[in-house]
Amino acid sequence: MADSVNKRKIMIAMDGSEYSEGALKSNWMPVDPTMVHMAYKEEEEKAKVAIKKLDAILMDAGVQGNVVRAHGIPGEQIIQKSEELGVTMIIIASRGLGKIRRTILGSVSDYVVHHSSVPVIVCRH
Repeated sequence: MADSVNKRKIMIAMDGSEYSEGALKSNWMPVDPTMVHMAYKEEEEKAKVAIKKLDAILMDAGVQGNVVRAHGIPGEQIIQKSEELGVTMIIIASRGLGKIRRTILGSVSDYVVHHSSVPVIVCRH
């Protein structure tokens, strides 16, 4: 019983960017459905490559875990998935946009810090 009490589930929120990797270690207008389909397939391929890369990072680090993919508004999805998975901590990277850009664009890490019911560690690159 004590063993299960000491186990922790930690979420590391990743977007495939060099900034998010640090936490763990196109201009076109869709006019025609074919272009939309091609763009979707391209994004799917990028996601598959990112998932393989993140799986490899976990394996190389000897970390037991799963890469979970979500669609939607990033901050909201991180909070929702952390609740669904019952994590005890979230680790997320900060891109360091600066105060003005962060104020205008918003910050996923700020959102997660303010909406999470578990501790959050924000890593700077």
